[in-house]
Amino acid sequence: MSSVLQSIERVANRIPHPMALFVYLCALVILFSVLGDAFKWGAQHPASGEWLQVQSLVGRDGWIFMLGSMVKNFMNFGPVGPVLMIALAFALAEKSGLLPTLILSLTRVTHKQLLAVMVAFLGVMSSIAVDSGYVVLLPLCAAMFAAAGRHPLAGLTLGFACVSGGFSANLMVGPVDAILAGISTEALSLVADREVSILANYYFMLASVVLIVGVSVLVNRFWVEPYLKDSPYETVAPEPLAVHNLGWVFWAALVGIVVGWLVLTVPDQAVLRNASTGSLIKGPFMGSLVALIALSVALLSTVYGVQQGRFRSWSDWVKALEQGIRDLAPYLVLMFVVAQFIAWFKWSALGTVLAVHLAALLQSMAISPAWALLALIVFTGCLNLMVGSASAKWALLAPVLVPAFYLIGIEPEAVQGAYRVADSSTNIITPLMPYFPLVLMYAQKYEHKVGVGRLLTLMLPHAVALLLMWSAMFTLWILLDIPLGPM
Repeated sequence: MSSVLQSIERVANRIPHPMALFVYLCALVILFSVLGDAFKWGAQHPASGEWLQVQSLVGRDGWIFMLGSMVKNFMNFGPVGPVLMIALAFALAEKSGLLPTLILSLTRVTHKQLLAVMVAFLGVMSSIAVDSGYVVLLPLCAAMFAAAGRHPLAGLTLGFACVSGGFSANLMVGPVDAILAGISTEALSLVADREVSILANYYFMLASVVLIVGVSVLVNRFWVEPYLKDSPYETVAPEPLAVHNLGWVFWAALVGIVVGWLVLTVPDQAVLRNASTGSLIKGPFMGSLVALIALSVALLSTVYGVQQGRFRSWSDWVKALEQGIRDLAPYLVLMFVVAQFIAWFKWSALGTVLAVHLAALLQSMAISPAWALLALIVFTGCLNLMVGSASAKWALLAPVLVPAFYLIGIEPEAVQGAYRVADSSTNIITPLMPYFPLVLMYAQKYEHKVGVGRLLTLMLPHAVALLLMWSAMFTLWILLDIPLGPM
């Protein structure tokens, strides 16, 4: 297997630097938008019936859009704001000494054999905080493995596999369930008057947590870590620290933060609940979650830093934040180009037209339910390499797939479940995923020459194993007619 992975790595390392890759992709979008406009490429929107026509980015409207929206595309690009805010908070956590203290403490109390299991479980559960796991958890995974004397890239890739590959699974109902169920209900309304519950896939996702943790840990143990065994890496842990007593002031601040969270979320009329329905998941809470996490971490880090004498003045505190921005500089530069590519791809309608035609092709296949769902998994897994957003893809596919499958006797809950399996599994092997460059930046702290090829090579065994094992479990679940969730 090591020989196979080395061969894959040699080929994959020929992939250009992510910045060059996205510059080339921007050029291709421009080229295909011109061809699509000239040859009248288009498709009919499955929900509205509107005819979608590819628009040229070289025409008058295209030039106005590209030049006029360039700054806005970057400033409004989804991953940038949360990453920046969380990174500033965790820069304080690192410079205050709180983060290394917690890492050392966590590593010491966790048995060496259980470290990988803990990292994998935390990665899967992080989806309850939407995308915060990419920013908050992944650096910790690498640091914990390094502190335990294991290769940090093994911890980073294991965390990435579970945060992203296991994004759909969780022990708790979260925003992913709410978003996908809402889209499925709207799509089903085209042919039937009933609702797809937010708990539609709950039983299956509970079992999926166990599967993802188990498969990811085994892949890490028998493929990734042996492959990395002889790879040198740089130790980037902060200066050696004794594990200090956190102190009563720190614990008082923590209690205050917990009370604040409870006050803002628990009461029926709490500020962060939906004013009309009282829902927490569909209320302001989810939109405020990144800010709540960042502010909580920043406050605790500041208290600890002052207590330990690391923040003696405002100057020390500000320098910690500045260091966080310096560390993010490569990511922010790349995100500027990524934001333009995604905005241009969307405006030209190339992505929408492509997704609709691929969905129609799948719809036209008259096959058995089990094979139809497997075909959906393969199709979505391939499409996922080009279009990363789970909600955006489902918003395009559901109006075609949910009614079509329902009319041949396949329930929308099963269609949604199949989509979730495929959407999560292949996220980790596409450089087009918005958070892929961030993971690459984390890896380069330990191996400066890590490129796209090496990271893809490390993630490929995880992606293949998750896709095969998760698909097999889903197929068996359907064949045995086990409920996917509460009826």
